[in-house]
Amino acid sequence: GIGFTPKELFQHQTVQGLASVAKRGEEGGLRIDQGPVTGEALLLPIHQSFFEEDIPQRHHWNQALLLKPGRALNAEYLEQAIQALVVHHDALRLSFIQDANQVWTAHYRPVSEQQPILWQSSVQNEAQLEALCTEAQGSLNLQDGPLIRAVLASLADGSQRLLLAIHHLVVDGVSWRILMEDLQTAYGQLTSAQAIKLPAKTSSTKAWAEHLQTYANSEVLQQELGYWKDQLADANADLPCDNSAGSLQGLYAASVHTHLDQAYTRQLLQQAPAAYRTQVNDLLLTALARVIARWTQQDDVLIQLEGHGREDLFEDIDLSRTLGWFTSVFPVKLSPQAELPTSIKTIKEQLRAVPNKGIGFGALRYLGGETAKRALSDLPEPRITFNYLGQFDGSFGEGENTSAFLIPAVESSGASQSAQTPLGNWLSINGQVYGGELRLDWSFSQEMYKEETIQRLAQEYAEELEALIAHCAAKNTFGLTPSDVPLAGLSQPQLEVLPIPAQDIEDIYPLSPMQQGMLFHTLYAQGDGDYINQMRVDVEGLDVERFR
Repeated sequence: GIGFTPKELFQHQTVQGLASVAKRGEEGGLRIDQGPVTGEALLLPIHQSFFEEDIPQRHHWNQALLLKPGRALNAEYLEQAIQALVVHHDALRLSFIQDANQVWTAHYRPVSEQQPILWQSSVQNEAQLEALCTEAQGSLNLQDGPLIRAVLASLADGSQRLLLAIHHLVVDGVSWRILMEDLQTAYGQLTSAQAIKLPAKTSSTKAWAEHLQTYANSEVLQQELGYWKDQLADANADLPCDNSAGSLQGLYAASVHTHLDQAYTRQLLQQAPAAYRTQVNDLLLTALARVIARWTQQDDVLIQLEGHGREDLFEDIDLSRTLGWFTSVFPVKLSPQAELPTSIKTIKEQLRAVPNKGIGFGALRYLGGETAKRALSDLPEPRITFNYLGQFDGSFGEGENTSAFLIPAVESSGASQSAQTPLGNWLSINGQVYGGELRLDWSFSQEMYKEETIQRLAQEYAEELEALIAHCAAKNTFGLTPSDVPLAGLSQPQLEVLPIPAQDIEDIYPLSPMQQGMLFHTLYAQGDGDYINQMRVDVEGLDVERFR
């Protein structure tokens, strides 16, 4: 019953400090209507991007999880729990409709339109399970619903598998964490003969879209337009290709993998970022840029990045428990250097320079004025997409704990997209940490690239990343960049010649005007002692050591 934001948790890092800003219940906090959201919802930039693409079977474009229950699930309770999620999380009731002019709009279906969600079936082997999952994934409907399908399958050995498939238009990586927590809560309450009571709803997708529309046409974002044009106007998006005329249809999709063992992954997550005050993503992208630059023989590398898109832009919006597809997609131009330390510093600064983690690019591109839309649509589009999803170890209980509610199953969850669906890009790299190990999947079309071409890149990336981690984890590897000490206004060359070691510097501040004057006079007339302050008092019975 006590509320505070993640931002406040980092700003007030003591119990006393946090208590000074925490609120009990709704006292002083955001008052968000807990009733069902109704009416039309503006399409977010990522939605508009989806409908802009030529996708033959739009209804079959999902995210899915195949899970293994730690204990037998009751189908009746499961259906009730999922129906409660559909009522509670308004995005699961969205309906996407195309009018006679080929324009897409989104509307909330009434809560009263309950649709069966759960399928039950028995299968004899993995092939039957995969076929069942693929059939279920193709059963969603953008206009009439449902946008979520669950399948409880009983296997020949008596175990169960649970498939959860949700159309990507209403779910993203952050949403799954919320959904899994709420599913476990609701199911647990039913098995304990309690009424389902989920945590309070946060702001709706509809409210976020309306705020973003206003933001896209604000003066602040119009100034940001210049940044994107300056960065990308002369960028080269070309990649070497084994067959440039090859099809990008999902029918030809293939993937290879980059894998780091637990020791390297632990160093990447816990040690390496301290060397240059980086985030994990900075290091992953530095290694990638160096590998791609060698492959293309170009000085700069154009990468399309994905962010969670839930940036803290508006004081009256809270998306911490909101389901939806909020992903922001934006291009960056990275410039790796010959030396590894210089590459890390350069790319770190280029990533720090991206305004508000790139959310403005999509807002301008799809919600801004005609001038902004036209200017950004004419810029080069990256042929490589990179997305690091973070650590998933804590999302499903501990490892293979058989008592965990749900853990990822080893079998296939079926086809999340139609075979006719085009791939998202020439090369898509998606990474996450699970089981204490980093894994990156490199997806591509076998019509465009030979498998050995991409396998070689994935192997080179693993070697580059291991070398980078070893460098950052080495003793006495430290470095500052201008974004670490933004108030000082120092350039990289100035930081390199500081007489104090980088590891001994927490921050650097400019002098106040008064300090500048005092320093001038002190240096001009050294020894005069004009700015020495002292106080003399009489004392008795002083314990010198204790005082010292």
